[in-house]
Amino acid sequence: MKPPSHTSPLSSSFSPPQPRTEQVDWSPAIAAGIDFYVRRLDSIPSPAPGNKAWKLQFHVERAMRMHQPAMLTFGGAWSNHLHATAATGHALGIRTIGVVRAEPSELENLTPTLQDCTDWGMELVPVSRAEYREKHLPFFKAWLRDRFGNPWIVPEGAGDALGTMGCQSLITSDDLERPWDAIIVSAGTGTTAAGLAIGLRGVSHLFIGNALKGVDMSDAVQKHIESALMDAQWAAEIMENVTSWNDAHQGGFGKITPIVEDFMQQFQTETGVELDGIYTAKTLIKLQSVLSVPSELRSEKLQRKSR
Repeated sequence: MKPPSHTSPLSSSFSPPQPRTEQVDWSPAIAAGIDFYVRRLDSIPSPAPGNKAWKLQFHVERAMRMHQPAMLTFGGAWSNHLHATAATGHALGIRTIGVVRAEPSELENLTPTLQDCTDWGMELVPVSRAEYREKHLPFFKAWLRDRFGNPWIVPEGAGDALGTMGCQSLITSDDLERPWDAIIVSAGTGTTAAGLAIGLRGVSHLFIGNALKGVDMSDAVQKHIESALMDAQWAAEIMENVTSWNDAHQGGFGKITPIVEDFMQQFQTETGVELDGIYTAKTLIKLQSVLSVPSELRSEKLQRKSR
C-alpha cells in the first residue's frame, strides 16, 4: 500500500475532519417507511481509516507534546490498529513501535499488514503469547518505557478512556440540534459505541450491532463509559438510551458466511456503499430483520422522522 503523504512534524494536532452523511435508498428501509442515512467514515482523507482516526486522536495529541514524539502500541500480524498507528505516525512525523503477538520467526515473512507498518517506519517487536497477555501490567509497561525511551503507550485498539472520548466527537452539533430517532453502530470492543453514547446526551437511541458471540456488549460499553466519565451513575443513565443487538454476530467474530457475502454484494449493488464482512454487514443484516417485522420495529423504537 502506498504510504500516506508526510506532513510537517508536529505542525498541528491530529483532528479528523467530519465525514459526510448521505441518505441511501435501501429497499428494506423504504418498505418500512424509514429514512436511512449512512455516515461515510470511509470518505475522510486520513491515514487512519474509519473510526480509528477518532480512537487515536487524543493519543496522538499526547504523543505530539513529547520532546521526542513516539507511540508504542500492540496488535497481531493482521492488526488494523497497528496499521492505522503506523500510517498516522508516518504522516505526522511520530516514531512508532509495534509490539506484535508473534514469535521472532513469524516476522521473517511479514503479512501485508506488517509490511506496510515497516514501510511506514514502525519498529516491530515480537513477543510471545504469554508475554503479550501481560501487556497491561505495570511491570511490562515499565520495561517497554525503559527499552524504547519512554514512548506514549496506546492500549491495543486504543480501547481506553482516551479512545472513548475521541469517538465522542463523531457526534456533531447537527446530530444534537436535529436528533435522529436511532443511530446504529457496529462494535467489537465497544469503545466507539461508548463514545457515541456519551456524545449523544440522550437525544437519540443508540443500537449496537455486536460482532462478538457470547458477549453482552452493553456491559462492555457501560464499563467504557464509566472509565471515561469516572461516574457509574451517569454511565447507567446514559445506558438507558442504548440497546445491544447481541445476536448480530452471524456465527461469531471474523466469520464471513455466504449469507454475509451475498448481503454485502446486494447492498453495494443497490446503494453503492461498500460494507465490511466483520462489522457493518452483520449489523445491517440484523437491522434488515428488525425492519421486516412491524411488531419488532415498534418494540425497537425505530420510527420514521423527517430531517
